[in-house]
Amino acid sequence: MTRHPFSLYSQQFLPGYAIIHSTKMFRKTIDYDKVAMVYDQVREGNPEMVTQLLEEVSLTDTSLVLDIGCGTGNNTILLASSIPSRVAGLDISFGMLQKAWEKKSQIPLVQAPADNIPFAADSFDFIYMTEVLHHLPDIPMTFQEIHRILKTSGLLCIVTQGHRQIDNRMTSRFFPGTAAVDKERYPDIDVIIEQLKEAGFDTVKPKKYTYKPVRLGPEYLETIETRGFSMLHKISREAYEKGLEDLRAAFQKAEKLLYCAEYTFVWATK
Repeated sequence: MTRHPFSLYSQQFLPGYAIIHSTKMFRKTIDYDKVAMVYDQVREGNPEMVTQLLEEVSLTDTSLVLDIGCGTGNNTILLASSIPSRVAGLDISFGMLQKAWEKKSQIPLVQAPADNIPFAADSFDFIYMTEVLHHLPDIPMTFQEIHRILKTSGLLCIVTQGHRQIDNRMTSRFFPGTAAVDKERYPDIDVIIEQLKEAGFDTVKPKKYTYKPVRLGPEYLETIETRGFSMLHKISREAYEKGLEDLRAAFQKAEKLLYCAEYTFVWATK
């Protein structure tokens, strides 16, 4: 019998770790079980993002932390290795969680949708989501669930992009259709703030952050060629091929593609 790393009722960790399956039917906008096969080839954990998270939150060895939409666990493992707290990951994709489990990080993993989280009320001190919000079919219900499982005075951080930040992406230059697609998928920051307040969060504070500039090289091209960004699955084949052709031409001309990723960290307190 599968051992649960969390007791859903006592709010305590139990020995061992496993992938817990939820019985709820899962709703997905993209087949992430298939994406998981190549995800780690083009995606890594982001130390700069984890540093920003930890600058705003104080955690101890008794704190419980949940990464919602943890994927293959890259950022989950990074954060867990940086703090004394107990950390768990939750994702809707079994394929993603299988990849995370193969890394043998001892982090408990749970397969469940974010709008029906199988944890008891008042369980977690800190919950975070990085580039997840636009994949969720019911954001208001997700915020209600997060509010439910957070302890009083617990913190939530949503790492996402506002619509202007989406326009400034490098992918928006070569694949302009992705900007329009993602503005439909991503709620803008003012909408997120309003939804969090409606879910019962006491204080909501957005904080914009611009990452250090990087020169995009072969790794970026490989990410595009393998459609490592989810929005590339949302545009037409013709639009994708045209953008890929233009990007390859820029590399062939040795164009210096400098990019500073822009994100918003939306902090909310229960």
